[in-house]
Parts: sequence; structure tokens; C-alpha cells
Amino acid sequence: MLYTTDRRIDRYLVKALREAGHVVEATSRPADGLVTAGAGGYRVIVLDWWESPAAGATRFAAAAPQSLLAVIAAVDAAGTAGVLAAGADAVFTRPASFGELEARLEALDRLVARVRPAPAGVAVEMVAADQVLRVNGRQVSLPGRDFQVMAHMVAHAGEFVSLEQLQQHVWGEEAEPRPDLIRARLARLRRRLADAGVDARLRTVAGQGYVFDVSPSPPITPGRSPS
Repeated sequence: MLYTTDRRIDRYLVKALREAGHVVEATSRPADGLVTAGAGGYRVIVLDWWESPAAGATRFAAAAPQSLLAVIAAVDAAGTAGVLAAGADAVFTRPASFGELEARLEALDRLVARVRPAPAGVAVEMVAADQVLRVNGRQVSLPGRDFQVMAHMVAHAGEFVSLEQLQQHVWGEEAEPRPDLIRARLARLRRRLADAGVDARLRTVAGQGYVFDVSPSPPITPGRSPS
């Protein structure tokens, strides 16, 4: 997540986001934030904007079109509509409630997860409200940190994900590196997927990391009911 502002960084908000499990980069230099947004591949960008929030939203939406864009600003209803029209996915009136911000970002992330491209015939969904992974209609419950790890793997389905990446994006940069614990958690997740019978697996690729693979739904034979 990238937090950027055109004034002073809201240290309380950044701290709260990190304590909620987000990896947050913060800057109070708009020009640096714009460059970072365009190069960073962030899933979420939070603009804490004071001057011309609609113009800020336009610039950041253009720089990082694949990122969710949340804007915090002192705007009325008409101003909110303008910021949304400029490219923001959500607008919060200052002072923003952290609880509302976190809930809205989770809701937007679930929506993006539902429409994220997947191989033909595959339906993959992370449902944060129920803490479950659904693959081709089957589901597996993933409490706590397991859900966060799996959400990151699903977001990068088919890609190599290293232990270092999981450490940074799930536990945060300040956490003590414990690759043995991450491996143990991934092994437990692999068993959970197998036990639930979902059409997905976590593969270990020596020297690369881990890959989350999904399989297309089996075709239904005419005249027979699906198992």
C-alpha cells in the first residue's frame, strides 16, 4: 500500500494501517508519490489530499490504473462526486474514520478479486467477510494469517512468490524474518487445500519460491449430474 499526502503525514493513520497487517510506504512529497505509484505496482493507494483532490485523483489514477485509489479530503457531496469522476474508487471526508477506511478497502479488494482474470473455466474468490477461499464452487476456511497468505498467493496466481515477498507483504517489513515458520504455514495451507478437495494447489519450485495453481472446472457430461 502507498500512502501519500500533499501536507504532513498522518502518523496515526499509517500506524493503524500497519497494525492492521498492511505493508505501507508513506511520503509527503507529491512528486515522489506519483513516481512511486507508477512504478510500484501497489494494490491500494491512499491519497490524503488537501489541495485540489480531484486533480490529485486524476494524476494518480492515470499513473497507476491497476491500483485501488482511495482519497481522503475535506469535500462535500458535490466534491465527492467530482473526485470519484476523476478516477478515485472511494472518497472519505476528513477526518476519516479508520474503521470505515479499512472496511471500504476490504470491500473494494473483494470486488477486484471477483473480477481478477483467471484461467478459462476457473472461478477463484477470496471472501474476507467469511475468511474463505472459493475455487470452482468448493471452499476452504482460512482463519487469521492463513487467509492473508492465501490472498497474496491468489493475487499472484501462476507467479513465483518468494518467502521474502510473503514476509514483506503479509508480516510487514519490521517483523523478524522467520522463513521456517512461513514454510510451515505454507505446508499447512497445502494440506488444507487437499483436504477440502478444491481444484488448486501450492507448488514449491526450488530456488524460486511458491506458485498457486488453479485447475479449470471439470466438464459436465450430458445426462449426468456433476459430482
